Amino acid sequence: MTTLEELQSSFQRAILEGDDAVLAKITDSPKEKRDVLLGVYRNAYVSRLTDILAADYEQLHACLGDEQFGQMASAYIAANPSQTPNARWYGAKLPEFLSQWEPYAQTPLLADLATLEKNLNDVFDEQDIQSLTRDELAQVAPEAWPALKFTPHPATRRADLKTNAIDVWQALKDGEAPPEAIDLADSAQLIAYRPDHSAMFRTMPHEEAMMWDAAARGLPFSELCALVAFAGGEDGAAIRAAGYLQGWVAAGMLAESPLPG
Repeated sequence: MTTLEELQSSFQRAILEGDDAVLAKITDSPKEKRDVLLGVYRNAYVSRLTDILAADYEQLHACLGDEQFGQMASAYIAANPSQTPNARWYGAKLPEFLSQWEPYAQTPLLADLATLEKNLNDVFDEQDIQSLTRDELAQVAPEAWPALKFTPHPATRRADLKTNAIDVWQALKDGEAPPEAIDLADSAQLIAYRPDHSAMFRTMPHEEAMMWDAAARGLPFSELCALVAFAGGEDGAAIRAAGYLQGWVAAGMLAESPLPG
């Protein structure tokens, strides 16, 4: 005799993996065959997850259109069955999927659009903790600055975009015809963050992006200044590094952390 747990597992395999073994354990209804009824559940599963992806990736959806987005979503769903009851995180692997799976990997713009939208969604939903303030920095003794380390606020995301995805995203968001996709000679250094509880993004100069990435790895301020000097020349390197740091603090991009006094 089939237990309820076994029946549920068999039904789940039918929905997620296309296994028809469960058909032997259920009967036709008075009005419809069992395979048709099972198909309703399969289609509803795909349809609901497609709606979730479309809500999380609005401009990617607009870029592809309903039909192509639906085909892409079906391929993603087949490769990434839902593993969590929280629908918010279902599309987390979409940028990676688009960058690796054919034919989507042939169009880098798609993965870049997905990365931009995912990062905005992620910073919006991140935990709300206190940011590092100017007053806290002002209390740091001058001799302590070389060893000072900084921690990115959880509501920040860095990414390098290979295409003009930012221009395409903005045009789509404004309801305008997007420009033709272009592969950039130098990648765009994107930072997404959340000042005043509103998700935003901007591009960083390569020098600033290098400094940010190094700070995120835990390098002290003396080494950050050395990197800036290497990237843009020694003249004014410390001033440039301090300017980037002030901008991060003003935008709430650094987490409050113990600072040496």
